[in-house]
Amino acid sequence: MNEIAAAVVELAPALHRALERRADTEIDFPRPPDLQLSALRLVRRHPGTTVRELAGELQLKPNNASALVTAMVTQGLLVKEHDRADRRVVRLRLTDQARQRHDAVQGLFTGYVEAALAALTDSERRDVAAALPVLHRIVEQIKAGE
Repeated sequence: MNEIAAAVVELAPALHRALERRADTEIDFPRPPDLQLSALRLVRRHPGTTVRELAGELQLKPNNASALVTAMVTQGLLVKEHDRADRRVVRLRLTDQARQRHDAVQGLFTGYVEAALAALTDSERRDVAAALPVLHRIVEQIKAGE
C-alpha cells in the first residue's frame, strides 16, 4: 500500500510539470501561476463564484483567497460584480482575455494528454479510464480529512 501511495504522490506533480514545460514552449503569453490557473478553472466552470466559495474549493484561507482575487483583478484576469439580489455579495467572472488564455493552456494540456493516450493500447486506455473515478474519490477523501 505504501508503494501505491508514494507512486500516486509522485505521479500527479510529474504529470503537471510535464504539461507545463511543454505548454511553456508553445504559448506566447506568460502562463499564470498554478494557483491562478486553478482559480480560473473554477470560475470558468462556475461563473459567479464568490471569493468565499473560491477559498473553500481551493482550500485557501479567506485572506489569501482575497489577495489572490485582488491580484487577478489587477492583472485583468477576473472581474468582480455585485450580486443583483444582495449587493454585499461579490461574484467573480473571467475577463475575455483570461478566458482566451485559459482555453489556450487547457487546449494544449488536453491535446498533449490525448496524444499520449492515443499511443497506448486499448487495454491501457481502459485502465486509465477506470482509474479516474477512483482518483477523484482519493482527492475527495483527502479533502474531507482536513
